[in-house]
Amino acid sequence: MPEVGLVTALLFSATLFSVGLYGAISRKAAVSILMSLEIMLFAITLNLVALARFVPGAQPHAWFFIIFIMVLGAAEIAIGLSLVVALYRRARTSKVEDLRELKG
Repeated sequence: MPEVGLVTALLFSATLFSVGLYGAISRKAAVSILMSLEIMLFAITLNLVALARFVPGAQPHAWFFIIFIMVLGAAEIAIGLSLVVALYRRARTSKVEDLRELKG
């Protein structure tokens, strides 16, 4: 099995980030936007893993940031999905374009 190099991992990470960015900009449903943001977060994590693997001396700092990003992703999902559920209960829609007024 051939080993994946740094350039390949970074290109794959950039491709994933681009797909996530396109999904976040073009989607109308809030759940789809959250999934696109998670793809972008995964691309950043993959980028840090590749740099930790191939750049000498970057491992301790990179692993700290990788764990931090994973915790941040879990918190984003928990808070984001609870907001989507609350907005759906209030407005009976999950489309972002229909949620013009977000007053309390």
